[in-house]
Amino acid sequence: MDKISFLMYLDYEEQFNLLTDEQLGQLMRAIMIYEKTKELPKLEGIVKMAFSFIKQQLDRDNEKWQEERQKRSEAGKKGMAKRWKSNNKTITNDNKNNSVKNVITRNNKNN
Repeated sequence: MDKISFLMYLDYEEQFNLLTDEQLGQLMRAIMIYEKTKELPKLEGIVKMAFSFIKQQLDRDNEKWQEERQKRSEAGKKGMAKRWKSNNKTITNDNKNNSVKNVITRNNKNN
């Protein structure tokens, strides 16, 4: 599953206040595009500098998220493997001596 969100830190407020509304809009669009596509936007001047600082944090957060995602995936796989290996009562077509099948058949024959 792809990420559908990212963190925006309140620490950015000081830098945001140095930008005009237009520059802040450009920066926000650039952040959204980068988070969605990982493509570097074409920016200039102070907006480019602000983005470079924020990009570093976005990349760190993304790396942390990928590590957490991997850990959760591995834990899920281990849990499922443990569950299904310890309770190996899978019914297959080849299982002629399946107890559920035998009980149903036996009950039908007795009627």
